[in-house]
Amino acid sequence: METEITFLGGRIETFPPTADIKLTQFGLEVMQRDGDDAVRVLFPWNQIEKVTQRGAAVAAVYTW
Repeated sequence: METEITFLGGRIETFPPTADIKLTQFGLEVMQRDGDDAVRVLFPWNQIEKVTQRGAAVAAVYTW
């Protein structure tokens, strides 16, 4: 599922379906792997305006 994060102030980041996305109590956690390497980033909820997820059979929009 493709994930798009809209931050306060209008900046937008898009993550491909291969990224592992988790909604946690602290924020939105994104983990991307490239072979043996992995990068994990936590975006705090207080910086996020909207999260949009789109897939073949599902679409969801979360706003705060």
